[in-house]
Amino acid sequence: MGLILHVLSLLILAAVCLVGSASLLFGLPGTFVILAAGLVYAWATGFAALGWSTLGWLTALAVGGEVIELLSAGAAGSRPSRRVTIGALAGGIVGGLVGTPLLFGIGSLLGALAGAFTGAAFAVMSEGGSVDNALATGLAALRGRLFGFVAKAGIAVAMTLITIVAAAR
Repeated sequence: MGLILHVLSLLILAAVCLVGSASLLFGLPGTFVILAAGLVYAWATGFAALGWSTLGWLTALAVGGEVIELLSAGAAGSRPSRRVTIGALAGGIVGGLVGTPLLFGIGSLLGALAGAFTGAAFAVMSEGGSVDNALATGLAALRGRLFGFVAKAGIAVAMTLITIVAAAR
């Protein structure tokens, strides 16, 4: 009976971690879902398989993923102005919210990418920049936002693997 419960709990843990990774497509903080799943599993098992050091690393990875995503979303070009950075960040947030009901989940990501592009481009235009400069800055913001998503998704996959491997020991 003990082996069956262990395998069942590992399958549930793996499923929740995969849901956390997939929730990134919706713009949700999936890394913290993975961290919460690990914390609940650790608590349920008396911290036998997942210890405080593993949970500490998962916390550092979750926070790091959020910071990387935030910083890369505002990084438009080599040295964007404050207005361009705020425009890219605000555009990404608004675009993600507007895109959420479209295309079931992937619309949130596409909306955030389009919003970062639009926000940065409008900010450059409001500063008196040329259309070419606005397009280049908007594309840089879009690339930054995409890099942030890919980096955070990679961190979520690493967190999932760490959690499952540590729990299976």
